[in-house]
Amino acid sequence: MMINALAGQLVPVSRTSSASQAPDAHGWGDGGDAFSGEVKHELGEDVDVTVVSASDRFPFNPSLIWLPFGKRSAGDITFPLEPVFDGHGIGFVHAEATAIDPAARTVATTGGSYGYDYLVVATGFRNKFDVVPGLGPDGYAQNITTLADAERAGEAWRKFLDDPGPVVIGATQGASCFGAAYEFLFNTSHQLRKAKLHNKVPLTFVTSEPFVGHFGIGGLPGGEKLLSMFLKKEGITALTGSHSRRSPATGSS
Repeated sequence: MMINALAGQLVPVSRTSSASQAPDAHGWGDGGDAFSGEVKHELGEDVDVTVVSASDRFPFNPSLIWLPFGKRSAGDITFPLEPVFDGHGIGFVHAEATAIDPAARTVATTGGSYGYDYLVVATGFRNKFDVVPGLGPDGYAQNITTLADAERAGEAWRKFLDDPGPVVIGATQGASCFGAAYEFLFNTSHQLRKAKLHNKVPLTFVTSEPFVGHFGIGGLPGGEKLLSMFLKKEGITALTGSHSRRSPATGSS
């Protein structure tokens, strides 16, 4: 059996020659990587598993909050994928998927075509920058959702230290991961304190949540009270239930 994973990853999975063709996983990131490993572990020699990914390195995304402040480097939080997959008997293709033919059970990539019995498409997330004009790499705000974004945010942070001003950190309408916003918020507050700017620079948190600690899931026991306490302690102004309209060209971080 052959399984392929694509990331956004694909994981094509296929049966070995003793059975019919196998699954394929296509994709990149935790989903495709974890799935391919679990399938190979459970089914062993009964399947051929291949991961197709546009990236040849795995970034540990939870550590992206540290990059802008120089607490981690790209080398600290990434590692090459191929040796890891090879050690588990999983094929790896560093390429982009260009087409899927369900009838023929094939995936076309920039590195060739791959057959499968089962195909897992691990798409990951996609930033929707157009929800607020001015967001994105070509806009006036920073984000830390990818390695490249976090590195750009680091450049902006260093410029900010040379010419400080008000800081706004936010989670826009439609956001699905609020935890990282809070982590980055309090990390920024700590870094402002280290730079002796804590009492000189206003820090504001703008969120589409109806209350702090909602997290898009209705909240956690004691979460709102605890977060409100820390926000007050850090002198952070929180604006909840906010619908962001645009990111201005000046005065933004």
